[in-house]
Amino acid sequence: MQVKVVTPDKSFFDGKAESCVLPAFDGEVGILPGHAPMIARMGHGVARVSQGGKTTRVAVYGGFVKIQDDEVVVLAGGAATASGSDQASAEKELGSLRDALVKARDSKASSAVIADLEEKVARGRALVALHTNA
Repeated sequence: MQVKVVTPDKSFFDGKAESCVLPAFDGEVGILPGHAPMIARMGHGVARVSQGGKTTRVAVYGGFVKIQDDEVVVLAGGAATASGSDQASAEKELGSLRDALVKARDSKASSAVIADLEEKVARGRALVALHTNA
């Protein structure tokens, strides 16, 4: 099957795959060739695409997936690969973001500020997971 993982500004994977596991909004979904047609909302997490004994891992940040005719297209709101950072810096950044979120909630910051920080924390968790299981 053909798998594509793209964001509005970059393609993170485009190739044949034997299987893939994607972070759907309400849990992970495994996809094999011949999967039934489906459209699903993506969550934040790690997409794993397997081909020839090799697994490509991409942290994805929301979006949608469309599966049809042995083609899987992930339209992610954002994405990252492990080459962009290391585990220690990802964990440090996540800790800073969590602290900022707690402070924002305690100070009764605007809902927009809190929502922005919640999104950054979710992205940070996905990036840490990308490094943790690499």
